[in-house]
Amino acid sequence: MADYTKHLRLIKPGGNDYYNIDDFNQNSELIDKETEKLNNAVTEIKNGATREKAGIVQYGTTEGKALEGMMLARMFGCVGYGGDIQEAGVKDVNYIYYDRNTRKMYKCLNQNSDVSANVANFIPLDNNSLLDRLENLNTKPNGDIASVTSFRLGFNTSNVLNTSKIKDKKIVYVTVRSDNMHISTQLPKNISRAMLVHGTNARTAIISIEETGFFLYGDITGITGIFLSEYVYA
Repeated sequence: MADYTKHLRLIKPGGNDYYNIDDFNQNSELIDKETEKLNNAVTEIKNGATREKAGIVQYGTTEGKALEGMMLARMFGCVGYGGDIQEAGVKDVNYIYYDRNTRKMYKCLNQNSDVSANVANFIPLDNNSLLDRLENLNTKPNGDIASVTSFRLGFNTSNVLNTSKIKDKKIVYVTVRSDNMHISTQLPKNISRAMLVHGTNARTAIISIEETGFFLYGDITGITGIFLSEYVYA
């Protein structure tokens, strides 16, 4: 004798029963109707999702819609969204976390298990914090410069390489003068940089500013001087 499933009451033939095509069709109709009901219910929930209805989230890009955590992480240049800092557990490097106390987003710098925004492990990424850091950049006018030390570099005997230590300089200006032009560039301490200097007849030298020194490579014909200037602020 056939049995029935608990919820949809689908016909279950016995082990020795022949399967009836009419029973199969009836089961198919019941399954199809219930699937349609489920689909309509899910659609209704999705369309009715608002921030006023707790537990219902509708994703989108318009007012009242939710933004995926991964998209938020991508905006900050991080690999993922880790949730609230206050939640117990390991905080991973390059993930962003939200601090419910400060109401700011933080980027994790070092793996840790902190439940607050420890400055050693997190850096704020909210607009106000970024603005504060930008406004605190060194914008001192020339009147605040205490001293300027400049000196010219001479070429060595091989006319190929010239070195001068700039490792301890605070702010360095490098000026290269040739017979028809000069180039100046500001170089903060210990920044590696290279630039081409052109003299007459397309002669070219490569200037490389490195942590351990200042180097000039190549054909220096037509280059009349190289100067370094250190600016010390009050």
